[in-house]
Amino acid sequence: MIYKKIRRRLFIFFSQRLPSPRFYFHRARIVHTGFICVFFVLLARGLWLHLFPASELLDTIAKQHYERNIELSPYRGTIYDHRYVPLAISIKSPSLAVNPRVFNPTNDEIKKLSKLLKISPGKIKELRHKKNYFAWLKRKVGFESSEKVSSMNIKGLHKLTEPARFYPQGTYGAHLIGFVGTDDTGLFGLERAHEKKLSGASINSLRLKDAKGQPIFLSADSALPQQSGLNIVLTLDSVVQEIAEKALAKWTRLARAKHGFAIVSDPHTGRILALANQPEFDPNKPVGLDVQKTINFAVTGLFEPGSVVKPIVIATAIEKKLVGENDVHTCEKNGRLKIDSNNFIHDDHPKEFLTTTEIIVNSSNICAYKIAKRLGKKALWETYRSFGFDSGNTILDLPGATAGRISRPESWGELRFANIAFGQGLLVTGLEMVQAFAVFANGGNLIKPYLIERIESDDGNILFSYNTLQKTKVLSPKTVNFMRKALVRVVTEGTGTLAQSDWYTTAGKTGTAEKVDSSTRRYSAEKRIPNFVGFAPVSDPHILVYIALDEPREKPYYGGKWAAPAFSEIVTKTLKYLNVAPDKANQENEKERLSINQ
Repeated sequence: MIYKKIRRRLFIFFSQRLPSPRFYFHRARIVHTGFICVFFVLLARGLWLHLFPASELLDTIAKQHYERNIELSPYRGTIYDHRYVPLAISIKSPSLAVNPRVFNPTNDEIKKLSKLLKISPGKIKELRHKKNYFAWLKRKVGFESSEKVSSMNIKGLHKLTEPARFYPQGTYGAHLIGFVGTDDTGLFGLERAHEKKLSGASINSLRLKDAKGQPIFLSADSALPQQSGLNIVLTLDSVVQEIAEKALAKWTRLARAKHGFAIVSDPHTGRILALANQPEFDPNKPVGLDVQKTINFAVTGLFEPGSVVKPIVIATAIEKKLVGENDVHTCEKNGRLKIDSNNFIHDDHPKEFLTTTEIIVNSSNICAYKIAKRLGKKALWETYRSFGFDSGNTILDLPGATAGRISRPESWGELRFANIAFGQGLLVTGLEMVQAFAVFANGGNLIKPYLIERIESDDGNILFSYNTLQKTKVLSPKTVNFMRKALVRVVTEGTGTLAQSDWYTTAGKTGTAEKVDSSTRRYSAEKRIPNFVGFAPVSDPHILVYIALDEPREKPYYGGKWAAPAFSEIVTKTLKYLNVAPDKANQENEKERLSINQ
């Protein structure tokens, strides 16, 4: 009875709180109207999209879903020497990639991969945890290693091929040619300097794909061939380069020098036949390479040249008729000359009296300074500039290339004036020295050295050819003839006797420049740059060679001791290779010529 009463009261309570039928009718109308409004909005939007151009946003979204641009990497152009011997070529190199969602090697397979590819097991294990569908295992691996890895048949591991660079000459010319990175982009040397020309024009291929991401090829245009980069033909001769490299390596090692470079050029045209540097490196093995070994000191190095500039100073004084060819000069019997109250200059081999020629032969600092005083500070500064120093422009367009520097004559004190007169206190580059000294070999003309002979397209069309040889007259033939005779005596009886060749007459000048110690900011008692510059044969110079070694540790540090014999070796072998007739007869070469004829 009580239960029935409670149920009845609950029914009356809740029935009084239910909405009336009119409430449900109004709510249904509101919902119905809302659906109709949404329908008409969608209909209007659909009509708008069909009748008018799509917005940029939607167009972008559509392209992301159905189109994909693929950049096809072209082959880099080839770098040749002047005989079309390849110095840098493009090849296809195998690379290894994985699909991390599938790649799951066993521990034994990881150990084998680590050993073959020389990468840590931890790096291989990390790839298994990536969430994407592609990851590089190792790029640009050797063909033998890639074949061994492929034979393991590891699921999710794939072999791909990419453009790669190969240098057939190995270490020879590496500092000049440079190398490329993993992505085939030039990082150093000519590879970097001429990246745009060598890399060519990339091709963007538009590939369509369906809703599942599968490629749709509508025409053969999707598989257009790659457009190779341009080819560069250098003035280098790979044989002369090898000769220079071997001789430089030998004498750098014997002198235990820190660095060294050798430049071989044609003094009549400015063509660079060889440009070698030490220490060497292999551009085919750039991984883990010490950057210091890649520095091209012949192009980027600035140094004080020392006595090799004395012929320039004396030749100018003769040209201006301030000094006679047969004049006798007082060079101080004790080999010591006071410059001011606190400073002296000295000669290593003192002579009281020297003729103009003997100043060059004996390399007298004192008399070189005395002759420079006849010129005056401004004229000495203008002399160096007329021979191509301190021009403000680099000779070769290479990364890191620099130009020599000489302070303005207004700032020179008397000690600085004296130093600059015999090759200290000014900074030059190796190429500047080659350019300046060629004046004595080619008859008195200043000719800028050059390296690039031609640039060609892949089908052989010549796009650029060097034909802008410009000569600036610096010395008269009479002065040049006198200087040649003096430079011959340097080799036959002066400081450069080790520069003689058994087959060819040679002429040149030694130099032993002091280096400033960075810690004391004074000239070091130990650090030197022995160098030698000269040409051969004397009557008709075919080549000019400049050798410089940096900080040899074997005493004595003289250029006549270390650079001169390297010069002799390069000259003899190069002229024989070039089939230049010997102009210096002796019993040994006569016997050799007889044996060849027999």
